[in-house]
Amino acid sequence: MSAPAPSGGPTTVRGRLPGPADTPTRLRLLAGVLVVVAVPAGLLAAQASWSASASLGRAADAADQLTRVQGVQNGLLQADADATNAFLIGGLEPPEQRVRYETAMGDAAQGVAQAARAQPADAEVLAALNATVMTYTGAVERARATNRQGLPVGAQYLRVASGDLRADAIPLLQALQEAGQSRAEAELDSARTAWLPAAAAVLVSLLVSVVASVWLARRTRRVLNLPVVVGGGVLLAVLVAATVALVVAAGTAERVWAGSYAAERALSDARVAAFDAKSNESLTLVSRGSGAAFEEAWQVSATTVGDRLDAAAPLVADGADLVAGWQDYTARHEEVRALDDGGGWEAAVDLATTTEAEGTNAAFTAFDVASAGVLTSVGAETRTALDGARGSLVLLGGLCLGAGVVAAVLGWRGVARRLEEYR
Repeated sequence: MSAPAPSGGPTTVRGRLPGPADTPTRLRLLAGVLVVVAVPAGLLAAQASWSASASLGRAADAADQLTRVQGVQNGLLQADADATNAFLIGGLEPPEQRVRYETAMGDAAQGVAQAARAQPADAEVLAALNATVMTYTGAVERARATNRQGLPVGAQYLRVASGDLRADAIPLLQALQEAGQSRAEAELDSARTAWLPAAAAVLVSLLVSVVASVWLARRTRRVLNLPVVVGGGVLLAVLVAATVALVVAAGTAERVWAGSYAAERALSDARVAAFDAKSNESLTLVSRGSGAAFEEAWQVSATTVGDRLDAAAPLVADGADLVAGWQDYTARHEEVRALDDGGGWEAAVDLATTTEAEGTNAAFTAFDVASAGVLTSVGAETRTALDGARGSLVLLGGLCLGAGVVAAVLGWRGVARRLEEYR
């Protein structure tokens, strides 16, 4: 007896192996998608927060290094201004002027050492600078010794020392400043764009959460899948908070760049040019009738001071006072030049070297003290603003990563509950 022929009718659903397109398989795929999206989204936002915090910190460090380098340049030119001004007196210079010279040189040497420790990339250039400074100090001491003996060659030694300082040391310092400014700009640019990855993570997580919730609602006949909704909500809330914080940090970086940092750069440039001008004022008189080139250099430096003070004045509280202080000094310098050009060299020297209120030294010292105070203030403002902007970013980065893990776990559990209904 033969076996009955198999039925040609369709098999039942229960008799088929699960296909790749049935609901349980799709639920498993959805669970995997929720995990794959949640964890990387949290990680991406966390990395953006940590990266922005690190960039702001490095920008602040670069700004500090720039301040150190400019402080070294200011110190060297201040010392040169004191050395050249004291030389005009002849013999033993006034003790207070010698103290200022030694203090300025000491500050410059200390600044070189601090800059080398703070930024190893600058160490080689700073070592070359240190050698140049030592050569300069030796030349100045030789000029002082011959000046005390009343030998005319001392003036030549001093002109050579001052000229070598500008020819050898200043280019090295300018190269360091350009490198520091490039580092600061790069880090601030990085901080300004750090919010973009976090915003992308927000959009992707929001899209996936909405699509998953809608699909589950249609397939399972339930309006909400609570774990999926809670997980997506936690992730979305933290990512939005991180994005807002990053946007705020980017705005802070932009304001610092256009505000206190720009003022700091302008004031530092102005002070460098001002000390250069003061040195050239004395060198013009030291040359006694053949110092036209030094007066031309004074005019160039004075123009730079005016331009940079005009740039800084709108950005600082005492900007107008600094401009007025510099104008006071330039007016007295013109008196010195009028006396010298009119044949009154001795009277011009007296006006350029006296410590009385009517002399150029008093006016220049007032400008020096005022501009140094404002520079210190805006430098501290730059550091405080950048440190404040990065304060919450490290914590938010950790929250983003944790929220990604929580969203992944809740998403998987929410879908797993629906899978249990098919077993």
